[in-house]
Amino acid sequence: MKILITGFGPFDRFPTNPAQVAAEKIAENDPDVECFILPVVYGEAREVLHRELRERDPDAVVSLGLSANIGCINLEEIAVNIRASHVADNSGRILSDEPIVEGGSLAYRTSLPTSKIKKRLRQEGIPAKHSYSAGVYLCNEVFYTEMEWARSNNKIAGFIHIPLATSMIADRIEMYRFGHMSMDTIIEACEIIVEEVKKSDILQ
Repeated sequence: MKILITGFGPFDRFPTNPAQVAAEKIAENDPDVECFILPVVYGEAREVLHRELRERDPDAVVSLGLSANIGCINLEEIAVNIRASHVADNSGRILSDEPIVEGGSLAYRTSLPTSKIKKRLRQEGIPAKHSYSAGVYLCNEVFYTEMEWARSNNKIAGFIHIPLATSMIADRIEMYRFGHMSMDTIIEACEIIVEEVKKSDILQ
């Protein structure tokens, strides 16, 4: 099975994005995985992802994104056709209640085996849970885009939110109140997710 794993580069107040670090590390260690880092720009992220999916034609795509408000692995279930945020993207744009696709489906549900992933992660001592809102920022735009593709092509796709890496906040006392996880644990979690995707029978 050929898997594409995506992450995002730095954005907002985060000079390092653990989603990028994890995605690149997984691809480096697994010959079945290719990696691509998406821009944190409305519309551009969608266009680039469309191009990469078309050119690479993976069997599955797993996208990673940072959420500073969690202390666990969030297995996102629902992508919605909405773009809005109080945080600007990397081009400075702030959107409010706009559709990703005019006239498109309101929502899509992930095709990742999230229940199996959650069980496996917890067995390995890594906190994980289902999440029924991926927000309406760039992470959701990417999630919605890959689910359109997955539905149209009978492929596997889904989105995972990961927390801040502990090393990111070590010298930022004001962020100690946020949940965090060691980068090694985040990478281990992502390796497990990829392993479970490879076991999926969706393509059988």
